[in-house]
Amino acid sequence: MINRFLVLLAGVAVLGCSTTTPSVTDGNDGNDADVPGFAFSWDTATLERADPGSYANVRNLLDSDSPMRALYREDLTHDAVVAFFVDLAGSPEIALPILYHANRADISFSLVFSLSWVESRYSPIAINQNATSTDRGLFQLNSRTFRDLTSEDFFHPDTNTYHGIEYLAWCMEHTSSDWEAVAVYNAGLTRVRAGRTPQSTLIYVERMRQFRVRLEDRFREYILEEFPLHNT
Repeated sequence: MINRFLVLLAGVAVLGCSTTTPSVTDGNDGNDADVPGFAFSWDTATLERADPGSYANVRNLLDSDSPMRALYREDLTHDAVVAFFVDLAGSPEIALPILYHANRADISFSLVFSLSWVESRYSPIAINQNATSTDRGLFQLNSRTFRDLTSEDFFHPDTNTYHGIEYLAWCMEHTSSDWEAVAVYNAGLTRVRAGRTPQSTLIYVERMRQFRVRLEDRFREYILEEFPLHNT
């Protein structure tokens, strides 16, 4: 059982993309806020059935470029990764769609979960009213960008997550780094490319960066506690 933890962050913002949503199944104000962790739990009987030699592979995956996604795809560690993110987000209804669509799109779990935290603090009913538009849901999809989505679509965790991650993927295709992509997600491609990124967006990006660092550190601690090296 991992220790309870705190992670900093908060946020505001924006956009999304596309109009069709695959169904999800779990196949295999801008102020900083302290976010309490949850008590992680999963079926440890999986460990009892595991070949001790497989622990070495867990460490290898943990040291890979995308440890969260790699361990999510590994049978031995899949359930433990799911439990971590369900407890982080507060419910499977929030966490599972994010895991599913981030995995499908090959996007970093820590980046996507950090984005959703900054945008909505994992609230599927979050609303931000702008002067001429409204941002809604987990990834704060903008009403002017997503004119074809219904009110139900905006507040449906799977639909909102699908469009948010699709838009993030588009931002990543048109930029050279995760943080530039996040800036585009918040402020739009035109302003970022023109060197007119607002100060509010720079603050937004830094808050997300801080959250992501803490999240990745805590995830590593969690995996090492659940799969200790002395079992190799």
